[in-house]
Amino acid sequence: MFREQGDGASPCSAAAAELCIVVPTYNESENIFELVERVTAGMESLEWEMIIVDDDSPDGTARLARALGLRDRRIRVVRRIGRRGLSSACVEGMLASSARHLAVIDADLQLDPLLLRGMLDILREGGTDVVVACRSLVGGSIWEWSEHRDAAHRLATRAARALASIPLSDPMSGYFAIRREVIDRVAPRLAGVGSKLLLDILLAAPDLRVRELPLAFGWRQRGESKLSPRVVWDYGAMLAEHRVGAVAGRLFAYLLIATVALIVHAGAFWLFHELYGLGVSGAQFAAGIALCLVTYGLQEWLSYGRSGPWRWYLGLLPFLASRVVGLLAAVLITRWLVEAGLGVSVSAFAGAVALIWWNYDAVYRYGGFAR
Repeated sequence: MFREQGDGASPCSAAAAELCIVVPTYNESENIFELVERVTAGMESLEWEMIIVDDDSPDGTARLARALGLRDRRIRVVRRIGRRGLSSACVEGMLASSARHLAVIDADLQLDPLLLRGMLDILREGGTDVVVACRSLVGGSIWEWSEHRDAAHRLATRAARALASIPLSDPMSGYFAIRREVIDRVAPRLAGVGSKLLLDILLAAPDLRVRELPLAFGWRQRGESKLSPRVVWDYGAMLAEHRVGAVAGRLFAYLLIATVALIVHAGAFWLFHELYGLGVSGAQFAAGIALCLVTYGLQEWLSYGRSGPWRWYLGLLPFLASRVVGLLAAVLITRWLVEAGLGVSVSAFAGAVALIWWNYDAVYRYGGFAR
């Protein structure tokens, strides 16, 4: 049991901060100092803390953040090794805090930290579960967006609204504050994929009471944008997981990769069998290698599993070694079907499908899709 503390209670018994600000980072060393300065200036007189969750940035973001933490104990750092992703980083940061209210803000200096005080005031009033800073409200704005990015934002918003009734003018926002008990309740139901944590939360708990504040969205002065094919892929995976479930969502994602791999296999089999004159077994084995390489290459391109100049090769040998049985099975199935009188092309396709099925678990075991 906890003993009651009198007026002379030790400072170590101080209550948790009222607001925890979670900052997911990857290669934000140029911005982290200024972000902390802006937050500190805006949070004057409030009990707050900041948890910087860094995905092992090669530019030393975590090291710089720890240096700030040595000077201000309100700054804490979580350095994640071997895993990446904005949503999962934010959830880890939230669950690592005991604060009564939680907020998420990016480190790119495009978001105004002064809004945090207004968000907290609304949550204090009660009757609201989530407060969201929205760019599309009256008084909000978006700066320096290209036509391509604006079109992508509109398409993603329409996809979210088509999937579920989202009570927000800007469901793509990543700047919000939420009550502690809400995230504790909803965390086990989150997909935890990609960068749209707010949308993930609203899809997992559509009954939440939401309020919006206008946000003047700034432009990135330093560092690089995180928009990439993986961001688009993760967004689709998150929507699919909420729509059809985790297992079905993963299977659907793999079928997209498998379709590309089967097309490459068909071309490779024709090349080796028809053009170079290899026998059915040799052509199927060579085409199977091509299929495996395409599968591995696509899952690496769309994953955060490895980084650095050698990232494509670190998992290649283990991946191919685990596919040997599947390759041999594809060759045997193809030969057996040809000897049974089935056409060569159809037999080769059947063997390729068997190899695709064999590859399914390896994509998640050696690739970045496993969570």
